[in-house]
Amino acid sequence: MAPTSVEFARFFTQWDPHVRRYLIWLEGDSGVLDDAAQETMIAAHQYWDRVSSLENPKAWLFKVAQQRLGRARAARQRHGVSTDPHELPGRASHRDELAAREERLTILDAVRKLPEQQAGALALQLQFDAPLSEIAEIMGISTGSVKTHLHHARAALKTLLADVGGGA
Repeated sequence: MAPTSVEFARFFTQWDPHVRRYLIWLEGDSGVLDDAAQETMIAAHQYWDRVSSLENPKAWLFKVAQQRLGRARAARQRHGVSTDPHELPGRASHRDELAAREERLTILDAVRKLPEQQAGALALQLQFDAPLSEIAEIMGISTGSVKTHLHHARAALKTLLADVGGGA
């Protein structure tokens, strides 16, 4: 294996799980999520010479993951396949699981209802504890815009979760 292949293999092993965890926050359909994650890592391999020399390849990776997610969703919709998590098979089985899992699914469902920028910023902060400056770099926006997206996301989540909990 050439040195660049070994480097990419390490990169893939390290970052593929992170990409998938990030996408889980944004997408309930595992098929769409898998397509987006796979396409992200293919792009990383395709542009490996450039990606490996970046100061922050993680920023590139998550930005591409969000773009590929949009493409995967659009492809599913073009083919008439629903990406609404409430229409996915196996949804009813989640109701029988532990309360903690139910709560997490409720939160993820609520996050997925947020506008894309809000959901992306919140996922990066909650899943990876990313600082505002890194979220801004990944999303290609200012730190002030990240703060605004996070503020609006939290306010919307509070409302969404109160509606689910019956006003609690």
